[in-house]
Amino acid sequence: MKHLRGLRSSTAILMLCVAGTLFAQFSMQEMFEANIITNRLNETMPVRLWRNYKASDCPVPVLVLLHGSGECGLDNARHLPAFAPIHRQALIDDDIPPALYIVPQCTQRNAWVRNIAFQEDYRLPRYPAPALRTVKEYLDKLIADGVADPERIYLAGLSLGGFGTWDAIQRWPDYFAAAVPICGGGSLQENAIKNAATTSIWIFHGDKDVNVPVACSRRMVAKLTSFGAQPKYTEYENAGHNVWGRAFKDTALLKWIFRQRRGRIETVPKRSGFWGQLKAYVTPD
Repeated sequence: MKHLRGLRSSTAILMLCVAGTLFAQFSMQEMFEANIITNRLNETMPVRLWRNYKASDCPVPVLVLLHGSGECGLDNARHLPAFAPIHRQALIDDDIPPALYIVPQCTQRNAWVRNIAFQEDYRLPRYPAPALRTVKEYLDKLIADGVADPERIYLAGLSLGGFGTWDAIQRWPDYFAAAVPICGGGSLQENAIKNAATTSIWIFHGDKDVNVPVACSRRMVAKLTSFGAQPKYTEYENAGHNVWGRAFKDTALLKWIFRQRRGRIETVPKRSGFWGQLKAYVTPD
């Protein structure tokens, strides 16, 4: 398929027209190839892959996108729409580099995490959930094969996928260059927090979320900050659970993701006291 990333228009109006046309003609269902990945235990998982690069670009950055509980299943389709804004931006934005996009699909019985980190006393399980382990093993293989750049492995997830994102960066330090947990939460254990602090993190949550309490994200920000980390945090005022649409439509997010490199943590301006730090990243409606 023809590489589309370089297409540009001379005016803003024409640009919008081109973007709409490209998005209509090149849907996620068409461009994200249906595939199956297998781990070392021969457990399989449906996945969608968008190879938005040429062979000569390798090794390329990789962005893994973890869906929420409502998209669990084996149909290899229902988990795509939530990430449509990312697809749209990558099609038309020349600031976004060639990359591999991976959208795996877990089931409710084999979710991204073994337990949901709703409570403050949540402890990271000793072993990852099989679904998350399968994704990690696939990434390891892509690195070994020279396809993926180990300095540019990125992870983003919403709701259930947000919890999976926290689990991954708390379990595998110095592996992901950037993580975007949306409406999720993780462990407050010292080692888990220190592990997460090796990754550049941008957290999103709605302050009126009744599915995943905003306290889940707030306490992660507080704990990371107490250890000297400086995660980015966007809290949408008067917003409920489904804030990932707003997060993914913010074109600054994808640009930020691809700027990150493993071991190089992007810092944010400090404010006095945690609540001052928190309020600095609250985004009003």
